[in-house]
Parts: sequence; structure tokens; C-alpha cells
Amino acid sequence: MTALRVQGLRSGYGKVPILAGVDLLVAGGEVVAVVGPNGSGKSTLLKTICGLIRPYSGQILFDGRDMAGRPSYHIARAGISYVPEGGRLFPNMTVRENLLMGAFATPANLKSGLLEEIYTLFPILQRRGRQYAATLSGGEKQMLAISRGLVSSPKILMLDEPSLGIAPKLVEEIYDRLHALKAKGLTVLLVEQNTNFALELADRAYVLENGRIVLEGSGQDVAANPEIKRHFLGL
Repeated sequence: MTALRVQGLRSGYGKVPILAGVDLLVAGGEVVAVVGPNGSGKSTLLKTICGLIRPYSGQILFDGRDMAGRPSYHIARAGISYVPEGGRLFPNMTVRENLLMGAFATPANLKSGLLEEIYTLFPILQRRGRQYAATLSGGEKQMLAISRGLVSSPKILMLDEPSLGIAPKLVEEIYDRLHALKAKGLTVLLVEQNTNFALELADRAYVLENGRIVLEGSGQDVAANPEIKRHFLGL
């Protein structure tokens, strides 16, 4: 079942075009990675899908409905959860308060035992529950950002650079948790500079360069591609 289909998507900032006709597919229960060099349009793609940037043209079909140009809150309520680069937490709110904000549009989720599931996935967050988000380490902040995205029980979770600025050991821990979410059948669209981790996790992957998809295939096939090895993996 197709969860998300992007067709001919053109987008940018004001009159500065970034995406030049992107086609992309994410099936239900699938992890799809988008990799590529800095400035290729990866973050712009996620921001356009979630409604933070209005596209110039193209379709964003989610569960058969075109979301292109709709306000971000409408898209979030439809089931697309976006975890931005850097997490964008509320620094002067506690860990628990940040999690509760994730359920602002879906408060019934708090009665379903969802927080307990998240604490099982990220135990450190329960121990840090009363701490202000600003006092967390980089890895803990990213765990909180991902968890806040999960509190809304999304149909698809979009992650923008979850490993950015995080110590390697904690990156491994975060990706271990993402593998656990994958095993539970969560649909994920992942943008990542850490190509090794992203392609190992992904069922399928797209390579974005200069606003265009230049390669697609299984995560393994993309990782094995000689051009990808040379440009992104340093092999």
C-alpha cells in the first residue's frame, strides 16, 4: 500500500528554485532514505511535504489525497509527523512537557499507553522527565525530538538529519532504536548525511543532487553503487 507519493514536485524559497521535479514513493511499513550532498534539496523536500514550504507545482499524495499547498497543521493531523534538523525542542520546557506537546493535536493518545511505549524505547527520557530540554546532551535531545514526533501516532515519520552533531556512540544508539521502530512496521522517510547508517536502515533509497533524483534502488544496491561509494562513503 502506498503511503506517500510525490510527483513532479517543484519547490524553493521565494523565487529561488531548489527542487526541480522530484518523484518519490514511500510504501506503508517501508523505510525510505534520501541521501545526497549538502545543498541538494533534501531538507527542502521534507519541509515541502509537511507544508512549511509551499510548492511551485507538483503533487504530494498521502493516502490518496493531495496535500500540496495545504497548511502544516492540516498535514500533521492527517498523520505526517516531521522531526526537523536539530530537533527544534522547547528548551525551557521539561522533557515530559515536550512529549505532551507532541500530542497537542491528538490528546487521546496520552490515554493509550503510548508514553509508556516511548519510555520503553528511550528509557533515558523517563529518567530525565523533569529536566529542561536545554540541559540534555545532543543525543538525548535527538531522542526526545524523535519521541515527540511519535506521540502523535503518525502514519509516516519524517526525520531530517537525525545524526547531525551527535557523538558516534549515540548515533549508533539512535539508529538501533530506529531499527526497532522499523521492525514494528513504522513508515519512515529519512533524510541523512550519514549515508552508511541511512542505507543500512533503508528498504529503498533515493539520491538527490541539484534538486533532482539521480539514482534510486534498494538501500543495499545504492550503497554498493561505485559513484555512491566514491562520493558519499569515501571508498
